[in-house]
Amino acid sequence: MDSIGSYKKRITQELSEKINLTLREAELEAQFIMQHVLKESSSNLIIKKNEIVLKKDIANIENIIRQRLDDLPLPYILKEWDFYGHTFRISKDTLIPRQDSELLIDIILQKYDLNSPLEILDLGTGSGIIGITLAKNFKKSNVLLADISIKAIKVAKKNIEANYLQNIHYVHSNWFENVDNTMFDIIVSNPPYISKEDPHLKQPELIKQPQVALVSDDEGLQDIKVIVGNASGYLRKMGILLIEHGYNQANKVKQIFTDNKFNQIEQHKDINNKIRVTVGVKI
Repeated sequence: MDSIGSYKKRITQELSEKINLTLREAELEAQFIMQHVLKESSSNLIIKKNEIVLKKDIANIENIIRQRLDDLPLPYILKEWDFYGHTFRISKDTLIPRQDSELLIDIILQKYDLNSPLEILDLGTGSGIIGITLAKNFKKSNVLLADISIKAIKVAKKNIEANYLQNIHYVHSNWFENVDNTMFDIIVSNPPYISKEDPHLKQPELIKQPQVALVSDDEGLQDIKVIVGNASGYLRKMGILLIEHGYNQANKVKQIFTDNKFNQIEQHKDINNKIRVTVGVKI
């Protein structure tokens, strides 16, 4: 029988060899699998590394590994993933949370006092991770989640319930279509922004994700143009719009903000020093 430590090493090697992960990526996935099945924190896995893995846990781990070797992304197998220090439920109908999107949260936290009574709209919310994270931080604010996918809204609802939040609501809406007449202090969105011709769409991790949440016409800019073009009608004076976009779209997105009369335009870089978020103010 394998100990936790030796079993984790074996999983790491198998993932690295069979699905072309780097050793670091394989180590992380092995760690997440062990934490998920054994219900232990990363620190507890280290403390208990010499303990024997139970047969029932081995069976669960091997089932996860089989699915992973079929190129199903690990978050979809586990049906949950971490974002901004919290674990959220996800499904194949929602995008996998990415560290890049945490930049949106960082920017908003830098701009506003946590006790501010804000009206916040999260457009294209998916599993709700951005809006829910903001609702958890800005407890005196009201947050509205909007998405075109009923299935995504159902996932977001489960995440709201799991976090026992009272200051957040959701609406089934194609961008602003069903959003009421509330004027918002903040509109934030991680919209589809990948061009249909982008070769990255052929990567296994992206093939399995909902294309409606990834791909946009007009070189990936169509949905961004719709959001920026309509946002002023839903923003209070000095309200801000934040859009996540592709690393190679910064100049075009900035021009879209300028064309729609946004002021004080800022562009923010991710951990890889690529501009990934554009922010504008309604004057």
